[in-house]
Amino acid sequence: MKKIKKVKRENSVIMGVLFVLFCIYAATLLLPLIWMFINSFKPNNNEFFYDQWRFTSFTLDNYKLLFTGENNILEMFANSLFLALTIPTVSAFFSLCAGHAVASFDYKLKNVVYFIFIMPMFVSVAGTTPYTYKLLNDLGLFDKHIGLIVMSCGVSGMGFLMYYSVFKNISHTYSEAAMIDGAGYWRIFLQILIPQAKNLVAAQWVMGFIGTWNDFSGPYLFLPSHPTLGVGVKEISDKIDLGHSYPELFANIVLMLVPIMILYFSFQKKIMTVSLGGGIKG
Repeated sequence: MKKIKKVKRENSVIMGVLFVLFCIYAATLLLPLIWMFINSFKPNNNEFFYDQWRFTSFTLDNYKLLFTGENNILEMFANSLFLALTIPTVSAFFSLCAGHAVASFDYKLKNVVYFIFIMPMFVSVAGTTPYTYKLLNDLGLFDKHIGLIVMSCGVSGMGFLMYYSVFKNISHTYSEAAMIDGAGYWRIFLQILIPQAKNLVAAQWVMGFIGTWNDFSGPYLFLPSHPTLGVGVKEISDKIDLGHSYPELFANIVLMLVPIMILYFSFQKKIMTVSLGGGIKG
């Protein structure tokens, strides 16, 4: 009995220490965001340098400037939203198809196909950027939205692996029963199998949305005439003169963060459930 109480007391101490450490870590993440939010309402003058933690003067001019200035923020927002909605959807569909094809059917060279699909997890693709640039040029897809969408059709290693694990653990009884009732492969796939993996699909889609929304290199390299909000942040930062435009830059970043934070907080429980569960359960 004494030993059990001692173990409980030690566990309580350890949990208390961990709680304090995680609170400190959370503060290091939140304080820069709060600081940036406060200073996004400061005027573009020297006040930013002397009073960075107080609302000595409050203005919405930085946010108005984003919509009325030369940055064309509405076009950037529209481009970011279109790509963030389209690319995760296309990527999820092709990953679902690949995961289902490898997990649910038996055929020759199945293991070879499986190995090919997980290769992106082990091979760096950073060196392929010049070839991707040339390929899009040759196909006439450079500087077009469809070019980035086509690039997302490739089945990523981790996405494929998670969908593969889900379909591998779904009983074939559902598919066999549907086939007896006259359902075809596509109907079984779309109406029976995908709904059983809906939690993973939703979590992957949300993470894909966030990744695409925050993407800078893709639109900057392959979509120069249609800048996104990520590119807009760089354009504003390039124009900063002695810090007088920092509040405007912070306003752009805040505007960029708002949709992501709303989306993440709306689906955080689903994302954490799938992440901690390893994506095995649908």
